[in-house]
Amino acid sequence: MTLVLFEIVLKSECVDQFMGVMKVELPNTRAYDGCHHVTPFLHKDGITCVLVEHWKSKEHFQKYLEWRAAPGPGFASLGDLANLIEGDPSIRYFEALET
Repeated sequence: MTLVLFEIVLKSECVDQFMGVMKVELPNTRAYDGCHHVTPFLHKDGITCVLVEHWKSKEHFQKYLEWRAAPGPGFASLGDLANLIEGDPSIRYFEALET
């Protein structure tokens, strides 16, 4: 299993819009092949958001990102998200240890 930490800094005027996008789009993410779980967390600064995601593999997550990058009717793409954030997202991958 792969843990993905997807961190973004929202434009302060876009926080409410981002929350609306999350309500609509997180069910689509959670239903995507290989996604086990996604939970968004907002820092006390009110603009830093981390999505904590559990995926079957890094490859499953990367395939999901490719799907999100392609514009499509009825869902938010990464391009749409880019308009709501400052700078580039930080994506970190962690592999589960066998214990």
